[in-house]
Amino acid sequence: MSNFDIAVIIPTLNEEVFISQCLDSIIKQTYPFQQMDIMVIDGGSCDKTKEIVAYYHRKYKNIRLISNPKKIQSAAFNLGVKHSSAPYIVRLDAHAEYNNIYIETCIELLKSIPNIGNVGGVWDIRPQNRTLQAEANAILNKEKFGIGGASYRIGSTARFVDTVPFGAYPRVVIQDIGNMREDLARGEDNEYNSRIKGKGYKIFLDPRIRANYYARSSVKNSIKQMFSNGISIGKLLHIAPRSVSLRHLIPMIFVSSLILFSILSFIRPIFYTILCLILTTYLISDFIATMFSCIKNGFKYFIILFLLFPCIHIAYGCGTIIGLIKN
Repeated sequence: MSNFDIAVIIPTLNEEVFISQCLDSIIKQTYPFQQMDIMVIDGGSCDKTKEIVAYYHRKYKNIRLISNPKKIQSAAFNLGVKHSSAPYIVRLDAHAEYNNIYIETCIELLKSIPNIGNVGGVWDIRPQNRTLQAEANAILNKEKFGIGGASYRIGSTARFVDTVPFGAYPRVVIQDIGNMREDLARGEDNEYNSRIKGKGYKIFLDPRIRANYYARSSVKNSIKQMFSNGISIGKLLHIAPRSVSLRHLIPMIFVSSLILFSILSFIRPIFYTILCLILTTYLISDFIATMFSCIKNGFKYFIILFLLFPCIHIAYGCGTIIGLIKN
């Protein structure tokens, strides 16, 4: 535990399709490979994930598999921190692969920026396959009208931010902040970054740090993911409201307004007019966003994107409402 510079934590659950390319990209890092303690923290995969990691372990003894009985990613992070004493912690995702300077740049920034708590980079979002649904989901994840406007999704200049994906942390900061909350199945990174900033540390995004992240392969999976993400936002509103920004709440406000004015329209006609104005404004925005996206990516995506935008917004908004009510 004491012979490594960096602990690399990779939570997994049924990632047989992606884990090899993830590990290969770590092996190819410019940072000295033998100085990295690479822990795949598995939540009980029932595919070939564990077999694949065992194969890598036979070739590279600093790649190891650790069982995560609680399954969720926050618990995986806490286990990884516990099982290593390396002074720097890099949390990666099995669903991605990383450019070869990813880890070296993270460590360079952690060492050079005063009072730094977390650094990360940007996603190059790609489809899992060449189907129309997979390609549309990848496009959706890059559009401001789609999943919001987080800097790591749409590209950015190097700057201080509120959150980054797949963070890199000094261990002393983790010791100060404490563990990730294991009562959060999702959204644990938002809450953790909120605590980091609340303690006076800075979070830095650098676009030199890049990951190829693979979006969901089908419309159904994308909607299901957005619904679950929405539930996590509703829960965060109860336990860590400072970790939630306005962009997280816009789908909930939209869905709530549709429900409210639909009910009120039975009382007075003016509310039906307001409901129609809201829907018309949204559909015009949807049309414009779809047009701009198709100009960049091709008009074969027009119908699926025009339908997918409202589907994920409504799923996210409904999830947020349910998460808020249930918690």
